[in-house]
Amino acid sequence: MSPLAAAKADPRLPALPSNRKLANFPGRGAPAKGRVKDKRSGITFARFTKEWKLARSSPFATRRTLPPAKGAGHRALLASCPVPIAIQDTLKDTAFLAARWTLNYHPAGSTISWTASQPIKAGKRDGWLLGYRVQYKLDGEKHVSTAAVALVDVPGSKPALVFVTIPDAQKKRWADINTVVSSLRIL
Repeated sequence: MSPLAAAKADPRLPALPSNRKLANFPGRGAPAKGRVKDKRSGITFARFTKEWKLARSSPFATRRTLPPAKGAGHRALLASCPVPIAIQDTLKDTAFLAARWTLNYHPAGSTISWTASQPIKAGKRDGWLLGYRVQYKLDGEKHVSTAAVALVDVPGSKPALVFVTIPDAQKKRWADINTVVSSLRIL
C-alpha cells in the first residue's frame, strides 16, 4: 500500500475538503521582530519576540514553543524542516501526509478535522496550506488544538514544511497561525 493510500485509509483523518481558505483568527498575532531563517529548508518566516521561546529543534530545523498551559495536554509548537515524509505527485497530497505525520506531536488518540485547504504563495514560489483542528481527550476531558501545515516548493530536493499547533488553553495565540502563514518566504 502506498503512503498516500495508507493515509487515506487512516480513520484519524477524513478526506481532504475542496479548496477552503484559512480563517482569520480573532485577535492580533504576537509581536514579531526579524525573521526565522531556516537554511536547511530554504525558507524564512516571522520571528515572534516574547512568548514563543526557542527550543531544542531535533528533529526539526527550527523549533519554538509557548510556555506550557495548564490542562492543555501538549505544548504549542512552531517548527520548520524539509518535509519529513515521502514526496507525492502534488503539494496537496504531500501536505496531507505531512498533516498525518504531525499527529506524532499531539496526544495519543488524536483525530483531525479539516478547516482549510488552499494553495499559497511564498514570494514567487508555490505552496499548499492545510488548516485543521486536532481533537483529543486528556483525563477524560475533550480538548482541541488548532493547527496548520504549510508546504513550500523550494529549490532543492524536498519542499519546506512549517508546522504550527496551538492548544485550546492558549487560543488567544491562534492568530499567530495567520502571521506565520502570511510571512512565509524563500531564503
